[in-house]
Amino acid sequence: MRSIVILLTCLLMIQSHAQPQPIEDNNLIVYVCPPCGCINDGKHFDTMGICAECNMSRNAIFPGVEPLAPPRALTIGMLLFNGADIMDVTGPWSVFEHNGVNVVTFSKSLEPVTVGMNLEVTPDFTLKTLPQVDVLVFPGGGLAETNPADKEIQDFIKERAESTEVLFSVCSGAFFLGEAGLLDGNEATTFASLIPALASNYPKAKVLDNVKYVDNGKVVTSAGLSSGIDASFYVISKFRGEGNVQDVANHMEYSWTKKHDYARSQLADNFVLGVKGLASTFSTKYLYSRGDVNQWEYRLLLSQQVTPQRALEVFRSELSKDANWHIQSVKDNTLTGIVNHNRLGKSKVVLTIESKPEGNVISISANRMKKYELIQNVDVQ
Repeated sequence: MRSIVILLTCLLMIQSHAQPQPIEDNNLIVYVCPPCGCINDGKHFDTMGICAECNMSRNAIFPGVEPLAPPRALTIGMLLFNGADIMDVTGPWSVFEHNGVNVVTFSKSLEPVTVGMNLEVTPDFTLKTLPQVDVLVFPGGGLAETNPADKEIQDFIKERAESTEVLFSVCSGAFFLGEAGLLDGNEATTFASLIPALASNYPKAKVLDNVKYVDNGKVVTSAGLSSGIDASFYVISKFRGEGNVQDVANHMEYSWTKKHDYARSQLADNFVLGVKGLASTFSTKYLYSRGDVNQWEYRLLLSQQVTPQRALEVFRSELSKDANWHIQSVKDNTLTGIVNHNRLGKSKVVLTIESKPEGNVISISANRMKKYELIQNVDVQ
């Protein structure tokens, strides 16, 4: 009998250890301020809420449960040179810093360089002393457009390409990668007005004009200027996931534009940029500019020194010289025509000059034509 009691006792003890024990304490969760450098770093709080110092939401900690793994530590190296576009440099730099990424700069020497018009920056390293980094960033402007084949930079890219996880260009920085042969067989993009040159210079690349940025795995190229900001979020998401990066974008109060959300080169204003430039030569005020990929409208105030009739004569004369234009009619205060864009197709354009309370207003509207729309040739009147 005694042996049976001992056996039952042992079985009960084993069972009690095998079953998870209920948590009776309901106050185990503590809250901490995210590490940001404020005076509340490391302090524990009893309730969720917002840190009074940094305005960031407190993080919950459940003792005994392994927390989310910290994001992967990353180091990004950014090439600097005189004349690099300031947004190509500072836009991505800000995104990287807000994501807690270590940013180092490098150049051909340690001499200060002037980014943009007058921002002087002293590089951290040279091309030869830069330590291993996870991402290399190549901004546009300056050398990227005047001499992307610079031997020192090309030698550096070829030496580092294999060991670097991502090579990322902003704007015309794509030309550095093109010269190194890294765009061959890959999709690529760049600043809208430089897309034809990129396609011409590197015919083995598939140059896209309808994206914000392009990812080929190792090589990421982005369109111009602010596109580098969106592409920088994307580059970080390759390492840390889109959810984490979207949270940072929200914190920065930035609407993160994805690859196909927007493309400057597709906007319908491209059909009438030349006409708008012509109109501005005899206008005194720029009144309006708005549209999307299918339609765009400009409005400008005509100078009192030019009559509406004279302005229309100038438009008709100049557009008649352009092989891409077919003027359908010029009647009263309106010129109507069809323009053929080498990449975007055809658009119907209506130009009017109307008397308004503020004066004579030039209105230029472009409407992209669908493939099924028939173009009727109308004799100029």
